[in-house]
Amino acid sequence: MPYVPREIDERAFRFFCGIIRFVRTIEYEPGIRRLADQMVGAAGSVAANREEAASGSSRREFIRYNEIALRSAKESVLWLRGCEETAIGDRAQCQTLLEESRQLARILAAIVLSAKRQ
Repeated sequence: MPYVPREIDERAFRFFCGIIRFVRTIEYEPGIRRLADQMVGAAGSVAANREEAASGSSRREFIRYNEIALRSAKESVLWLRGCEETAIGDRAQCQTLLEESRQLARILAAIVLSAKRQ
């Protein structure tokens, strides 16, 4: 399996924690709780699948878990863009998390592409 610094795992975990803190700033209206739950689930999936990838037993498994983490990061971008556009939750936290989710997606895409080339 290719070497990947553990920094990405810590960033994914901190992103997940940041999302939890962010959803606590949301005023709940009809339909918003589901959005918050989806957002927490997607962010948790980034972190959880990176943990699985780090302990994968084969290169194929490593790639697969990183692909799932990438999809979850992209899903997080969608939820956060929606929050930003509709002024849901703390705006500053949302913008910070949106930028982090985009960076995580780029990093994960690079990891997947690199692992597939090897």
